Amino acid sequence: MLHLDTPRLRLRSLVPDDAEGPYRTWLRDAEITRFLEVRHAPPDGAALRAYIAGMGATAENLLLGIFLDGGRRHIGNIKLGPIDARYRRADLGLLIGDRTEWGKGYGSEAIDAVSGHAFGALGLKRVGAGCYANNLSSIRAFLKVGFREEGRRPQYYRCGEAWIDLVLLGRLNPAAVAI
Repeated sequence: MLHLDTPRLRLRSLVPDDAEGPYRTWLRDAEITRFLEVRHAPPDGAALRAYIAGMGATAENLLLGIFLDGGRRHIGNIKLGPIDARYRRADLGLLIGDRTEWGKGYGSEAIDAVSGHAFGALGLKRVGAGCYANNLSSIRAFLKVGFREEGRRPQYYRCGEAWIDLVLLGRLNPAAVAI
């Protein structure tokens, strides 16, 4: 079980019992999932437990809960993976599910901590991410901690009646750029 601590957060590997907490509720809230593909088919409790267990059973993915108050209050999740050991890269995905904690910088703090773990302990060269172009909060969270916009895929997602670009973001390991 992985634990990463930041000045305000505790990030820890999720376990199947975490499916019984706020995580499942977040996945049924249209406002919270408006930029997530899970909005099209939210999992039931058994499927969410199986997903968490599957993520925990593989070394290619890290699914961490984002907790406040010394690890007592679950406010979101961050996923690194799949980890490609050959090319030393992985993608990050983020969900701050507790609406009362939006806009407080927790997303950037979690992104920076997991990127640091990826570059340090895991020896990755690159971490990437993708965001809906209208998810400005998420884009800002990545840019704030050193990610750069690398490109766009025009009209990649459909949100209601609108077609939205996919914004591709990435960050290179500063210690491994020349490798």
